[in-house]
Formats: sequence, C-alpha cells, structure tokens
Amino acid sequence: MYSAVSNKFPYLELRLFLAIIMSVVIIIADGKLNMFLKLRSYIDNSVYLFYYLCDKSRNIYDYTTKVLEGYNELILENNTLRQELFLKNSELLLIDQYKRENCKLHALLNSPFCYDKRKIIARILFFNADSYGNKVTINQGKNNNIYIGQPVITDAGIIGQVISTNALSSRVMLICDPEHALPVQIKRNNMRFILMGCGYGADLRAEYPGYLDVCVGDMLITSGLDGRFPEGYPVAIISNIIVDSEQDSTIIQAHPMVKLQSLCYVVLIWE
Repeated sequence: MYSAVSNKFPYLELRLFLAIIMSVVIIIADGKLNMFLKLRSYIDNSVYLFYYLCDKSRNIYDYTTKVLEGYNELILENNTLRQELFLKNSELLLIDQYKRENCKLHALLNSPFCYDKRKIIARILFFNADSYGNKVTINQGKNNNIYIGQPVITDAGIIGQVISTNALSSRVMLICDPEHALPVQIKRNNMRFILMGCGYGADLRAEYPGYLDVCVGDMLITSGLDGRFPEGYPVAIISNIIVDSEQDSTIIQAHPMVKLQSLCYVVLIWE
C-alpha cells in the first residue's frame, strides 16, 4: 500500500503545480487583457439578481406579516367596538324605557281627576286574572297609610279599590272582578245604577228595571253614593244595550275606560 501511495504522490504534486501555474497565468492575463470581464459581469448580475429576489421575498414576507397582524388587530378592535355598541344600545333601550315610565308617571301625577287630592303612585307587582277573581298587588302598604277601601285610579279613570293591605304591599280588586259593584251614573243625564264586573276581558254589566234613557257611547262616571269613590270619575263607555221586554228591564254593557290588561302604575287617592 505504501508503494502505491508513493507512486501517486509525484503525480499529485505535478497536478498541483500545474494548477498553480495556470492560476497565475489566468490572473496575469485577466489583469492585463480583462479576459474574464464579461464572465465576472455575468456572475455579478446573477448574484445581484439572487440578492434582489431574496430581499424582495423578505419584504413581501414582512409586508404580509404586518398585514396579517393589522388584520388581527382590526378583528379584535371590531369585536371590541361591537361589544361597546351592544352595551350602548342596551343603555339607550333603558333610557327609552325610563322616558316612557317618566311620561306615564307625569301623566298620572297631572291627572285632572286628582288635582286637589292627596295621592301616591304605586307600581303593579303581580297581576292575578282568572275565573275566580281579578286582582293586582301593588308596592304600597300600611307604611304609606294605605287603607282598605281606598280608591285606585289612573289618568284615564277608576280601576278598583284596595281590599287588603300589609306593611309593604296591598291587593287591589279591579272593577272587572265578578265580586265588584260600583255605583255609577250616566254623565249625560245623571241616571244612576250599579255596574257589576263580569271577569277579566269582559265588559262591565248593569241591569236596570224598566226603561232607561241610555245610548251606546254614553260615558259612565262614579256617582259617589257609596261614600268610597268620589263623584265624577270616569268608569266606562256603554258598548251595548239589551232591552228585555219580557222582564221589563234594560241590560247595559260597558267597556272600561282604563286598559286593565296593560296596567303598570296606578294612583291611590285619599278622601
């Protein structure tokens, strides 16, 4: 093995020597004659193009990264703004609700039916309407000097009277309750009779013996004969008249002035 390497060694030295000689010749020739100028220019252009492409690729990457980061920031900002808008809209809804409630309270307090009366506003807590009774629970009680039999009204007219009370709340029987009876009179001619409740959603009813001067559309107001409801408060509008010739009586049906199904606030008055 040693002899084989020794035999090749002069050949390797010769190749190295020739390579050095050729390199020196090429360097001298290039320096004197610029023989490789075009080749160097081509190589330089190729290297420049490579660097240019690499730089552009990096710029594109950086730009794309910034765009994606900006897009993500926009998404986060958009979600935040949506949440803020949702909260603002909910606040506006509450403001509108407060405005409507204030308008209702203002109308109740300025009702022409209780200018000279001591009064207090109450809110409906619970509404009980079934075949056995029509009653509501309000948030005023004995602590506010509420008493049994106290009239309860709205800005449109009579709705009922207090039937029980405790320290913080009271129950009110509505005029549509089957057990409720209210002395009324026709505003047009002062003809008087008793108006009875017929249940929630049904018109009030009265039966008058004999002939009665009454017309559909006549307004019924409190007569004050019971000593409980003040005289002159609107109660109902006559909606139907039935003349029973066999019984010699007149049956009157009347629609309440107050929309009992949409009660929210009421006013209690003192005599």
